[in-house]
Amino acid sequence: MGTISELFDNAEVTPEIQKTFDAIADALEAPFTPHFFQVWAMSPESLEGIWPVMRHILCGGRVSRRLKEMIFVAISSLKACHYCQDAHAAFCTNIGVPNEQIQSLIHNHTIEDGDAKDKAAIDFAIKLAKDSKSGSADDINHLKSFGYDEEEIMEIIAMSGMSVFYNHLADASGIVVDQKFKDILARKI
Repeated sequence: MGTISELFDNAEVTPEIQKTFDAIADALEAPFTPHFFQVWAMSPESLEGIWPVMRHILCGGRVSRRLKEMIFVAISSLKACHYCQDAHAAFCTNIGVPNEQIQSLIHNHTIEDGDAKDKAAIDFAIKLAKDSKSGSADDINHLKSFGYDEEEIMEIIAMSGMSVFYNHLADASGIVVDQKFKDILARKI
């Protein structure tokens, strides 16, 4: 018996779905539509709800895509979502995150070396992924001490929650890691 994604991997790609796929690849700066979205095309209504969350939270806003991808990798590793971990480690690779930092995100859920400001955001996002009620005024003041403002802090909170949400969707549907993501990662390891 296969995973849900293997059983549901034959969605009809209507012109509307193809338009969504093209928008996804464009916004993610990917040369292909990730398998995650291809599987969710089995439910066009769900796909139309799922994609805007990522488009707005991961691809938009004032916090850099680079930092958001790093948060996604750290949380995906924490939650043992291998699809999201590998997909977003590949995006980190393409954005230029050093392999040592990617490995630290995977194994330690933080960065050991690198920008202290990035580390503070990643550590806060991980804290919230472990316990969504754990954020405190001290955490906010700590982030502000690195120069984050309220809007950026809210983006970090949204990124933490979105990562947990997408981990759930990928794991629940048993998404198989795209070969193209594996190829990107194989070049860096």
